[in-house]
Formats: sequence, C-alpha cells, structure tokens
Amino acid sequence: MRTAARGGYVVVVLLATLTHFHLDADPAAVAWRWRRALVFVTSGADVIDAARNVLLFAGFGAVWLVTSPRAHAWREVAWITLVGCALSVSVEAAQLFSMSRTSSVNDVATNTAGALLGAAGVVAMARSLARWRGRARAVGVPLAAIAASYAAAVMAETFSPFYREQRIPWAGGSVANRLANALRHVRPFSLSGVSITDMALFAPAGALIQMALVELGVGNTPAALASGTVCAALAVVVEMAHGIAGQPIDVSAIAGHAAATALGALAAWRFGARAMSRATERRRARWLLAALAVLLVAWAWRPFVPRGSWQAMRAQVTLQHLTPLGVLGLSSDLLGVMDVAEQFFLYVSLGVVLAVWPLRYRGRLGHVWPAIYLAAVLEVGQILVLSRVFDVTDLLTQWAAIAVGFVVMRRAEYEARGELLGGPASS
Repeated sequence: MRTAARGGYVVVVLLATLTHFHLDADPAAVAWRWRRALVFVTSGADVIDAARNVLLFAGFGAVWLVTSPRAHAWREVAWITLVGCALSVSVEAAQLFSMSRTSSVNDVATNTAGALLGAAGVVAMARSLARWRGRARAVGVPLAAIAASYAAAVMAETFSPFYREQRIPWAGGSVANRLANALRHVRPFSLSGVSITDMALFAPAGALIQMALVELGVGNTPAALASGTVCAALAVVVEMAHGIAGQPIDVSAIAGHAAATALGALAAWRFGARAMSRATERRRARWLLAALAVLLVAWAWRPFVPRGSWQAMRAQVTLQHLTPLGVLGLSSDLLGVMDVAEQFFLYVSLGVVLAVWPLRYRGRLGHVWPAIYLAAVLEVGQILVLSRVFDVTDLLTQWAAIAVGFVVMRRAEYEARGELLGGPASS
C-alpha cells in the first residue's frame, strides 16, 4: 500500500508536468531553454504558476509523510523535501527537451517548498491534535480541528466564490494598485445580492467555532461573541483579498457571510450545551458525521439544476478533465487554486471523524472507504449538474484529504471508540 500510494502520486506529478510533451532535442533549442530556465522571474503569471506548483507538491509531501514510519518525523520531512526537489529537478530537466513545456528554476523552488509544506503540515497537524486529545469531550474528536478545516473552506470560497465570475477592469499592477482599483469598483449592499445558499453553507462555520472554543474552556457567551467577531473580520479581510485578485468587492457578500456565521454562533450558544447534555457521545458523533455529509452534498451539487443535454454531460468527460491539473491549468489566476484548496479543507474532516468513529470497524483502511465512496459519487455526480465541472484533480485532492485526516489522527494516538452503525471497537 505504501509503495502504491507513493508511486501513484509520482504518476500524478508526471501527468501534471509532462502532459503534451512534444520532443525537440535540437541542441541550440535546448541550450536556449536552459538559459531561460536559470532566470528567476516574478511576473503575475509566474506567481499563479508557483501557487499551482506548491499545491501539487504539497500533496506529494503529505502523501509521502503519511506513508512513512511514525518515528523521527522531522527527519522524514527533510528526506521527503529532498525527494521532492530531486523529482522536480528531473521533471524540469526533461522539459528542456520539449517545445511545449517550460523549464524554470522558479518551478524547482516552489515544488520543493510545496513538498516541505505538505510533509511539515502533516506533522504539525498530528502534534496539535495530540495536545487536544484530553479535551475532545464532545464527540471524541477535537472540534477545533473540524472548525478550523471548515472555516478554511469557507474562507477559500469567499476568495473564489462559485457564482461570481465578473472581473474588475484594469485589475493589474502592484498589490496597492490592485486594492485601490478594487475599492473604486465596490458593489454596494443590496438585499437581493445576499446569497441564501452561501448563508446556509457559512452558518456552520460560526457554530463549529463557537462549540470548539467552549470545548477548549472558553465560556459559552464569550465563545459566541468571539466566533461572530472573528468570522466577520475574516469576511472583510478575505473579500478585500478577493478584490486584489481581480473580482469586485461585494458588500452584500460581506454582510451575508458575517450574518450567517453570527447566526450559526448564536444557534450554538442557544442549543449547543443542551444538545451535548441530552445525547450520548456516539449519537453526537452520528449527528456530526451526518451534518458533514449533507454539507458536502450541498457544496458539491449546488445549484441542484441538472444539465440539459447529453452533449453537455459528455463535454465533462474529456482527457483534460481526467488529467491532474488539466482543468486547473486553464486558470490564469489564483481562484482555481483556491478551489482545489477548498476541496481539501472540506474533506479532511471526514478522515478525522471516521478515524475515531468508523461506520463499521473492518481494520485499518475500513474506516475511510465510506468517505472515499462519498467523494467519488459527489465529484462524478457533478457531470449531471448545471454549472459544475467534473475534475479528477478535485477527486484526488478529496481522497488525499481523507487519508491525511485519518493518518494524522492515528499519529496523534486517537483510537476507534466504536462503530457508528454497530457496537464497540474491536481489533
């Protein structure tokens, strides 16, 4: 399994970096590409490409780390970083012989950084979860981990909203110029501009943060106030960043997101303690897992309108859609990158919960199969949904997130407490 997982991700990297490889071994052309590759550039397009590289190799680092022994974690991080660097150098060297690919020292640097961040991130997650183990009183899983991942997904959605595709005119230049330009194109508040769908998806973030703070020892009322305040501030900050990225800042979106998370925090303040006291830990875990599954369906299949023709469905199943980073590679901004990050943050919680509360206890990997199947059904189902795009990159990201969530819980020494659909845990 270890070899298959690592080898599979190397294949993913090769598919993403060497697809459409058109051989050109002319010495003069190769020498020219070599000189170009050694120039470190920081244009806008290179920043976008760097973000994609970090994303791709962060997955590489995470997958290799979760398939490594538990001992000497930071030594493994260093080793994985070196392996990622070697893989990147090999790919960039091969691209010197292609007329359709571009070799760059930028890519080697960002790929190596991505491998480091992915591996180190898994170690940091495991150690944080280990510190919270004694406080996971609500469902046996630290609510802080669930709240952090869901809030990160919400922030990614704020930065790269599903339903807003407009661009600000003349959105180039420095960050200061981009911000000034975005502020000139702010959309004023209107009630019709508030998305009810967004409010339904954002409200759980406020509730989860409130309950996580309570679990960590903060009082019920201060936790609600802190959750509402932090979420409102993040709504403003991320919407401003969204404007810098080239899309209009929408006051209606800020108001809707802030109101939704505040309502979620209010609901948790009012009903959270009562729900915790009236249900067993197993039942609370069932509620949490069911809520996560329902939310994932809503995130994946909104606006719940079917595609109108067979041709439109077939257009979603092309080589581009089946190639890792094939669809993302068409994006010329950070919005597509944030969409992939959103998928990771949404699905990592499934691996976390199922590590402690599997539906059925059937050995080490039996925990994660329900989440793997759910991710596959939801992503493939997007072929049938209007305005959605099937992308194997999203599916691979979701599977990696589930695996990472499960493994970090094991590395943090959380054990299965029992089956959600059966009896106590057994080995």
